[in-house]
Amino acid sequence: MCLKNRVLVFVAVLCGSIASPLMAATFEVPRSYEIMYVDLESAGRFGNDFKVDLDEGQHQIVVRFNKLFRSGGDTQVFQSEPIVLDLLFEKDTYLTLKAPYISTHRQAEDNAKNPQFTIHDEVSGKEVNYQQQALATKSGFQNTRDYVAEIERLTDKTMSGSTTSSSGPVTAPEVMSDKVTLNMMKFWYNQSDEATRKDLRVWIADDLYKPTVSSTQLEMSQFWFKKADQSDRNAFQTWLTEE
Repeated sequence: MCLKNRVLVFVAVLCGSIASPLMAATFEVPRSYEIMYVDLESAGRFGNDFKVDLDEGQHQIVVRFNKLFRSGGDTQVFQSEPIVLDLLFEKDTYLTLKAPYISTHRQAEDNAKNPQFTIHDEVSGKEVNYQQQALATKSGFQNTRDYVAEIERLTDKTMSGSTTSSSGPVTAPEVMSDKVTLNMMKFWYNQSDEATRKDLRVWIADDLYKPTVSSTQLEMSQFWFKKADQSDRNAFQTWLTEE
């Protein structure tokens, strides 16, 4: 009977290992950053937008800085261009992105021109080497951009040894990405706790409602909702009902 139980336990563990392969490494960013893509796949597939688990080996991770700033009575949102990181993950490593604290919109602009951060291995206590590239800045508010296509072009130029940008026109992608406003509303809602989500839903239904909580997630959600056009607001409210 004892031997039979041991066999059953071994089979259960083996099946569990096959169904859920162990990840060898973890990568985490501060709350002012988001993980956009891992090997050109949306970070949402891997779970949290601030932390992902990965197999050991070489990976490309795309991050972006987001923050809301207040100046006088005005509120400004800053969003950097995506930053492409090439990292080698060894077995059983926990890498974290360490960035300077940014308190003003001007500091954010200056940092975006030359992003300053280090990547730290929490297991060994050492900094790790990595390769860094940033997408070119585009003027104006970008409603639609195919970031994956832009990243592919950037990395292709790097691999071919080219350091100059193409002067020719860029072919527009056949399928454009969703509007930034809608994506950002979903992003900040997903980062909110249940109390914040409830307050946001009530506030959307009644803009005179005074939320009971105060958080960056709520403020950012409200900011992007106000910035969105009516079609994006309707799409976001439809998305809420499907959650």
